Amino acid sequence: MKKIERFQITGMTISGFKSYEEPTELAFGNLTTITGGNGQGKTSIADAIAFAVTGLPFFGERGLDRLHNEVNGDLYISLRFVDETGTPHELVRTRRGNRMTISYDGYEIRQMDLTDLFGEKDAFLSIFNPLYFIEELGDEGKKLLEMHLPMISQAEVMAELSEPVRQRLEKEQILAPDAFLKAKREEIRNLEGEIIYLTGQRDQAAAQNNDLAAKTRELPRRHDALLKEIAALEEKRFSGLDVSAMQEKLSELSGRYDEARRNRSDENRELRDRLSALREKIAARRVEQYQPKYTQALADATARRDALAAQYNREAASFKALRAGMACPVCHRPITGESLPGIQNDLRTTAATLLADGQEQQRQIGELEQLEQQARDTFEQFKDDDLKNWSAEADGLEAQCRKLDSNADAQAEKLRQEIQSLTLDLEYGNLSQQEFDRLTACREELSQCEAELAVVQSLSMEDISRFDRQILQNQTEISELKKLMADVVIYSSKRDEMTFSALKLNWVEISLYDVVKSTGERKDAFKFNYNGRRYDRLSLSEKIRAGLEVSQLIMRLTGRNYPVFVDNMESVDGLENVRPIGQVMFSKCVRRAPLQVQSVGSIPPAGAKAA
Repeated sequence: MKKIERFQITGMTISGFKSYEEPTELAFGNLTTITGGNGQGKTSIADAIAFAVTGLPFFGERGLDRLHNEVNGDLYISLRFVDETGTPHELVRTRRGNRMTISYDGYEIRQMDLTDLFGEKDAFLSIFNPLYFIEELGDEGKKLLEMHLPMISQAEVMAELSEPVRQRLEKEQILAPDAFLKAKREEIRNLEGEIIYLTGQRDQAAAQNNDLAAKTRELPRRHDALLKEIAALEEKRFSGLDVSAMQEKLSELSGRYDEARRNRSDENRELRDRLSALREKIAARRVEQYQPKYTQALADATARRDALAAQYNREAASFKALRAGMACPVCHRPITGESLPGIQNDLRTTAATLLADGQEQQRQIGELEQLEQQARDTFEQFKDDDLKNWSAEADGLEAQCRKLDSNADAQAEKLRQEIQSLTLDLEYGNLSQQEFDRLTACREELSQCEAELAVVQSLSMEDISRFDRQILQNQTEISELKKLMADVVIYSSKRDEMTFSALKLNWVEISLYDVVKSTGERKDAFKFNYNGRRYDRLSLSEKIRAGLEVSQLIMRLTGRNYPVFVDNMESVDGLENVRPIGQVMFSKCVRRAPLQVQSVGSIPPAGAKAA
């Protein structure tokens, strides 16, 4: 149904409604005064008009049964009015028992049809009842005002801004400044989070580069130092010794010893031959050194473990810095709140795999070290056992020889001792047992150092400058976003100024929001003041005067000029702050006087302007 923009009530018939038992005819003019004592039905007239239009009384209370007259239960209200074109209409609302009926110009309609005609009940009652907006709606009044505030286009706001701000914002689509600012703050948080992540990655890469550089410097020095130490020990080992002569002498002594053995009697020749072979075997066994079997494998496993540890640390740092909005370190796509748990799980899986691989390498290192030690111990044990057994065997053979040939050549024994001493000299040279052990250890360390050096030389330094470039780029984007947000704050302030200018009244001040200066964000803050004072501190007359200003404000925002009913007018000494622009009904209590409804002047057509 077509919206009624303006109407004036010309008359009303009431029966069965509150104090009106019998049908009562009332006539209204452009300005109507309603007087009478308490309980004479003044406020019931306001309730009847509100009930006819909205189905609720003057203050919107629920509980329709209390509106029925105690004697006559058949409620009947006929409201007669003319619209903005001067066309007369009749709205009838009846209630018999629990059945409500509404008719408009003779046709039965529904309450939603009345809403199409007169607007939402809160808007109608805020116009008709000056106290309804604040007394009944409270914070809901904020929603009513927001619903009817004029929409200011972006182009209109831009036209009011300075040229520099307008140029910076001309390509931006700012439908909702608060949402726009919130989105930009989120972008800044994401960029700052990415800076933290990149800084961590850069510091980690720098630490790894430093470690690699340190190893690159240290390992060659260590390699050279071992070579020098080995060379020094080798030089000392045979310094001043004629090894060839010693070997020739050893060969000579062995020959002489063999000859002495051959000179022995045929009876013990076999024993002596065995003894000689055993002695040579013992000598060779004594100079035999353990050759490490797992040095290369240990170096390779250690290098793999260190590489896995470095990769694990990088993944752990990535996981800690991971958050929604940043780029995925694997696929480089933006991370959303929905994809974040999956990516975190992937990183946990990768980290767990690296940890397991590292632990496996550490276990293998332990096994290799254990195998190396076992092999060394086995070698030494076998060597000791061999030497012990062979020496015991040699001693036995020697005892047998002594027993068989008590007159063995003393020179042969001397030769044997010389051979044994010379053999030890060829093995140790000038080295002490400690120096000889150190020479063996240096050779093992040299082999391990060469393996580590080969791994380090295969690695390369990571380019740290790329992190710095990305960090600088993010910082530049943050700076530009903050400048843009400052311009949007200016835009938002100007739009609010233009939007809320519609709320400007004479003595009433209405505020819907507070603006946070630091962010430009609007916070809900519904405030209602009259002449600089809070509404709850006002007298009744001040509330009525404030309510009349609000009533006219709602008319202006909704484009509807409807009647206004002012109750308790006896408490108001003047209406200097407001000038009524439509039909007004003043209700005034006159002690012990009967009800009197008096029209002051004739009713002009509803479309005519107020004088």
